[in-house]
Order: sequence, then C-alpha cells, then structure tokens
Amino acid sequence: MGYLGEVLAAQLRAAGVERIRLPRRFKCSWDPAQCAAVELLLGRRRLCRRGNEAFLAKGVCEEEIRVALTPPPVPKIYIDLGLWDVHTDREKNELVEQIAASIHVVRSQLWDGNLALARTPSEFLERFGRAMRGMRHAVAISPDPPPAGAVFLDPEGPCRADEGLLRGWDSFVVGGVVDKERVYKGASRRLAESAGIPPERRCRIELRGSTVGVPDRINKIIEILLSVRFRGLSLEDAILEAQAKRDKVYRLMRELQRLGPRVPRERALEIAAWLKAGEDVLELAARKARVELV
Repeated sequence: MGYLGEVLAAQLRAAGVERIRLPRRFKCSWDPAQCAAVELLLGRRRLCRRGNEAFLAKGVCEEEIRVALTPPPVPKIYIDLGLWDVHTDREKNELVEQIAASIHVVRSQLWDGNLALARTPSEFLERFGRAMRGMRHAVAISPDPPPAGAVFLDPEGPCRADEGLLRGWDSFVVGGVVDKERVYKGASRRLAESAGIPPERRCRIELRGSTVGVPDRINKIIEILLSVRFRGLSLEDAILEAQAKRDKVYRLMRELQRLGPRVPRERALEIAAWLKAGEDVLELAARKARVELV
C-alpha cells in the first residue's frame, strides 16, 4: 500500500470503516486506499459512508466521510527542464511521456504536490497539454531553477547515492534529459551547476559498483527513490525491480564480457538469477556481447 493510502486507511479504521470501494469503471493501479487518497487530494471525488464501508464517489453523499489527509511536504522531487531546447522533436515527445509516467509513479506513494517541474518552457506545457488532454494534476510548474540545497541524481556525479541519502534528504532533482537520438554528455552537471548545486551533491545511483543497468528514464529514477524511501527496499532491490529488459541485457553484457569470450553457462545463470533475468534475456545478452556460453 502507498504511504498516503496507509494514512487514509488508518483514519478510516479509527472511524469504524473497514473497506474502501471504488467505482466499477475506475482504473486504479495501486491499493484502493492509495487511489482514494490521491482522488481526495486532487478534489475530484469524495468518500461516502455506507455502514462499515466507504465509497469513492463524485456526487452528493448521504453521509460524507471527512478526513484530515495531510500529505508529507518532503521529499520534494524536481524535474529540471532547463535543457529542453537542445532536444530533437522526437526526444521532446519522449520527455513529455516520461514526465506523465513520473506523475503516475509519484501517485503510487504520495501525490502530485511532491513533484515539481523546474525551468519549464511554454513549449513543454503546450505539448504536454496536447498529449495528455484531460489529465488533471496538481504538479507545481515553475520557470525558476530547482533549489540549490537539493541533491541532484546525476548518473555521472562524483557522489554515490546510498539508502541513507535517499531516505533522509528533503529534496531531489532529476535532469529532464532524454538522449534517445543523441548523447548529451555532462547534461546533468550543466543543469546542477546553473542551479548552484555543488559537486558533492551530484550523486549517482550505482548497482554493485557500476551505473550500467541502472534505469535512466526519469520515472524509473523516481520509482527507485520512492521504493527505497517508502517501501523499505534496499537500493539494489529497488533498482532490480525498476529495471526494464534492456537494462538487464546491458548489465548482463557487461558482466559476461568481464569474464571473457567463453563463459561457463552455470556462472552465467548465476549472474542472470541475481539480475532476475530469464534465460531468454541471458541468451540475448550473450549474443550481443559475442560471448559463448559453454
């Protein structure tokens, strides 16, 4: 259950409510309590009581349940769009999709108020409005840079992020950068420097000593942060859970190439098991790495 869902469920249990029912066609990606909490905070629905159950509804209630649902002010997660103009048209569309996915991810534990867009250009807002027509959100949108006191999650940063940092710091920045058609080396460093964030707070997320295999999509980075902070996962488990197939392939390729051109299949299967990758993914990685499994 998401963090806000736990808060809401606890308040409802104290009021004698044991279950939350959602509308029949309502799409909920998480626990009903978390979905209900987000809907209440967005002002889209209300909770109606019927016996020991609560119903999420849009209309007037015979008996409305009023709860004091106060979301935590931290962590605050900023997506810095200061390099929007360097992207190609296709990359801009991808960036819009990743930010929409980031809103969805944040809602799995918190709500829109914990996410902010910094240095937001008008073109982004136009594209987002067209692509996500009808989407209601409460994400803070600002033309200003993110705060200088934040930690910038930079894959090339000199600092290594650990669980203590991810659980304890109040604000984080993720670069709004998509290098689908071109590689923008040093992009996060440029954004951090222009926001006044020092090198010691540009921190990379590693998986056993390497950034290879660590997801680079904005929404996936946020997912890793929230999984460590609110679900109690280790950083390694959070990374492995967030990995897409391609992330697992890239890390398998690295591990196999380090072992040489011919790798014992048993050893390769051990590495695949660590990465929670199937045998088909292992075979694909071996072909791409030009490594023979023996």
